Amino acid sequence: MSFFGWKKKRLRTVWRVDKDGHTSFLVGTAHFSPYRFERTLLKLIQGVETVLFEGPLDKESMARVVQYGQQGENTPSVYKALDPAVIREINRQLGAQSGPPTTAGSYLDLIHPTTSDFLEVHTRGVRPWMAFFTIWSAFLNWKHSMDMEAFHIAQKLKKKIGYLETIEDQLAALDGIPFERIVNYLNHIKHWRVHKEVFMKAFLEGDLQKFFSMTGEFPTRCESIIAKRDPIFFKRMKTFFDEGKTAAFVGVAHIPGIRKLFLDEDYRVIQEES
Repeated sequence: MSFFGWKKKRLRTVWRVDKDGHTSFLVGTAHFSPYRFERTLLKLIQGVETVLFEGPLDKESMARVVQYGQQGENTPSVYKALDPAVIREINRQLGAQSGPPTTAGSYLDLIHPTTSDFLEVHTRGVRPWMAFFTIWSAFLNWKHSMDMEAFHIAQKLKKKIGYLETIEDQLAALDGIPFERIVNYLNHIKHWRVHKEVFMKAFLEGDLQKFFSMTGEFPTRCESIIAKRDPIFFKRMKTFFDEGKTAAFVGVAHIPGIRKLFLDEDYRVIQEES
């Protein structure tokens, strides 16, 4: 079965998972992307009964994440920790950036920065991960989310929708991102553009080895976000995969760990080819 009839941007981060005659699909997502994959996602979701996502994607849940992220009075300050020269450069590049909100439909819509006093306004008094995602999303300026595209398609097709973690799980994972990793990455602003280009190129090629070779220093490539959550995601999706006809959408960084867990339990896991 192939999902790759679309000649524009093809989705190559889909793995077919089989065992005992039951087939499901593990999909690695770019939480934010400059491209849409609507046709491929539609074809994929049409063929399953259940669609799983990392966590709740409704507006109320995402607003709750934003509210919590903004309650950072008693957490370390990214603004104070950054190199003054980096602060000036970030403000130069991003401070005057303005435009309509993204169509990604995520909580980042609610923090879309449009002020020239960028860092002062958007990083003081917030949790470190909120400061990081505000800066990084503004730099990317990507308008789409695969997760939200898939979520809306699943809703429209009236598929069963499930989640692999709760909002509480997500918030705990975000709070676990090491502060030092966030500051270190932001202080190396000269590397951002290369990382942005390599990430999307590797994603579009479905090349996980290239992806991980260039993004190891990214703040979310940490135990709290990846290593601790992979087994939780696997355990929860396994119940559905044993019944088949399920598509599970997780960030592409989770694919290697989850794929290995399936292989260790004698599932057949094959990357779909375009």
